[in-house]
Amino acid sequence: MGMFSEKTVLITGGSRGVGRHLAVAFSEAGAKVAINYEQNEEGALETVDLAREKGGQVLAMKADVSRSDAVDGLVDKVTETFGSVDVLVNNAGINRDSPLLEMSEADWDRVHAVNLKGPFLLTRKVGRAMVSAGSGRIVNISAVTAVDARANAANYCSSKAGLNMLTKCAAIELGPQVQVNAIALGFIRSELVEEVFSAEQLAGVIGETPVGRLGEIADVCELVMFLASNAASFITGQTIILDGGRIMR
Repeated sequence: MGMFSEKTVLITGGSRGVGRHLAVAFSEAGAKVAINYEQNEEGALETVDLAREKGGQVLAMKADVSRSDAVDGLVDKVTETFGSVDVLVNNAGINRDSPLLEMSEADWDRVHAVNLKGPFLLTRKVGRAMVSAGSGRIVNISAVTAVDARANAANYCSSKAGLNMLTKCAAIELGPQVQVNAIALGFIRSELVEEVFSAEQLAGVIGETPVGRLGEIADVCELVMFLASNAASFITGQTIILDGGRIMR
């Protein structure tokens, strides 16, 4: 019996990266797991196969988290299949970087739609059921750029800052039944990070990091699972910075 046996976990953005690893980790811990994807069906099915290898019951659904009808359909299907949603991980996120003065309205709107409106819609839908059931956990995947601004990402940074405040507001309104927390990711080793940043840039980041390394996706999974567990029942409304101490504020 795993730590999450008899629990259902819904992870958005499960076709790759952190979402995929979370699906596998929760399956290994005994949970029934549901993921969504927007376009990458092949990746989502690969996630399902990897999670099932751990013995889990896994469901993948195509759904755009920025649309309320799609969110309702996703959550209703998960509930119909597995009986409940006990843990929600709002992981789906995108970035469309460009200089502020050249940023298109479409790129602003789309990043906010996925990164902030999506978690709002899912929290509202799942939160109602969790409050009625008397328990639940919501974990939002944020970023240190919510507090440490970077150039050419006004849409992304502001969406994550909004997600941190949504976390606090949801914690107030969904308590005492539901605990809501966020994790602000720093530099986590991934294909994307290694494509975007040069080896020299990453060496500089490591030099500024007290623990002397980049984060690993396993570090993210461990913290998400802790916040989703009974051990975190007295923690809510927090945004925990997971960056090896690089940014201390």
